[in-house]
Amino acid sequence: MERAWSVIRRNGRASKSEEVRLELEVFAEDAPTNLRSIKSRLGHNSFKFDLAKGIPIPKLDDQGKKTGKFRPVVLASVESRIVQRAILNVLLEVPALKPFIRTSYSFGGIRGERGSKKDGLGRAESVSAVPAAIKAVLAEIGVGAKFVASADIRSFFTRISKEAVTKIIATVVDDDELIALFRQAIDVELSNMAQLRDKAVDFPIEDIGVAQGNSLSPLLGNIILADFDQVMNEGDCRCIRYIDDFIILAPSKAAATSRLRKAEGLLKELGMELSPEKSSKGGISIDAGFDFLGINISPGAVRPGTKAQSKILRSIQSAFEESLKAMRGIQHGQPFDRACSLSNTLKRVDGMVDGWGKHYWFCNDTQVFSNLDIKISESIRRYLGEYAAIRAETPATSHQRMLGVSELSSIAREPFDFPVTSKRKAERDKKFAVSRSSREALSS
Repeated sequence: MERAWSVIRRNGRASKSEEVRLELEVFAEDAPTNLRSIKSRLGHNSFKFDLAKGIPIPKLDDQGKKTGKFRPVVLASVESRIVQRAILNVLLEVPALKPFIRTSYSFGGIRGERGSKKDGLGRAESVSAVPAAIKAVLAEIGVGAKFVASADIRSFFTRISKEAVTKIIATVVDDDELIALFRQAIDVELSNMAQLRDKAVDFPIEDIGVAQGNSLSPLLGNIILADFDQVMNEGDCRCIRYIDDFIILAPSKAAATSRLRKAEGLLKELGMELSPEKSSKGGISIDAGFDFLGINISPGAVRPGTKAQSKILRSIQSAFEESLKAMRGIQHGQPFDRACSLSNTLKRVDGMVDGWGKHYWFCNDTQVFSNLDIKISESIRRYLGEYAAIRAETPATSHQRMLGVSELSSIAREPFDFPVTSKRKAERDKKFAVSRSSREALSS
């Protein structure tokens, strides 16, 4: 249970949702007691999964504009997420499920362990997730693949049969109580059905579909697509899959196209289909370059895709614009959010750039990163110029706040009352009397 809590806490700290971070902080205040409570309820078969919250996350196009579509993400309570993760940890240790967890051609969702000094492996030798998938693609190109065809499974998680997956797990896990708990863990009941209105039908509240946001879902995806992965990798083609995205590597255009048609047939048997707008029509030459998982692969080069590059630049510009808007608001008497100060904004942008760069540690096209640095530097230059212009038109009393330095005069205080002695009282009364006499003289 402690291992599960550690993972949930680590992931939650990086959440953009203030609600998620706050709930984690509350749980962490007395985590040992809270974890013992969960264990006790599980031991007495009295643990109940709380109602979850459905969150429709808008999908964006290449320009960052809303498409009108959304991802139906399900946010469970901290307790529910901990138990879901604990169940996953148990299932990951079941020998008969190992083939669904570690495969040669399926990646994503189930965290792997990178190499360490202890095991003698460097980062390039022991990778997981996107880097591992890209490394597998490059390996296939290295042994002769000439053509590719990429595809995306439409609304993948919402098409997974809970019953079918549960039956498969039940055949290898001889523990009725665990299976019953597992089934409860993947069921979805939403607390905000009324608020979601017509969007509610897109959430996996029936037998078909599992929740995006549930740590068990990637494993369920691997289980339901196990036969798909096996058939798709027979013969002279290879199919590298990352959750619901896959790419076919083949010796010829005809072979790539034929294997793509086979994928459509296999998915149809599972009640699934390809997303037309995100899938190839047929095979394309590797020499022409292609994108997979946000990575552009061209002869000799591996780089972040243009969409990813545009997104980081937009995010930086958005942070600067938010800061400048808050600074201009000072001139109109609006309250100033310290998070929008110069120092905090630059620190925020630094975090964006640092995190983004580390995400693409495996890319070899250094010129792309140099070009982005130039554009980022220009954005910073413009931001500082506009900051200086706003500062010049803002009262000096606000300059410190704009920088992000606390103002002593603005810090809340509860000062002590200084005791009034007899002597000080007499002096105060005398001053008051003189002041009153002066006012009376002026008014007469």
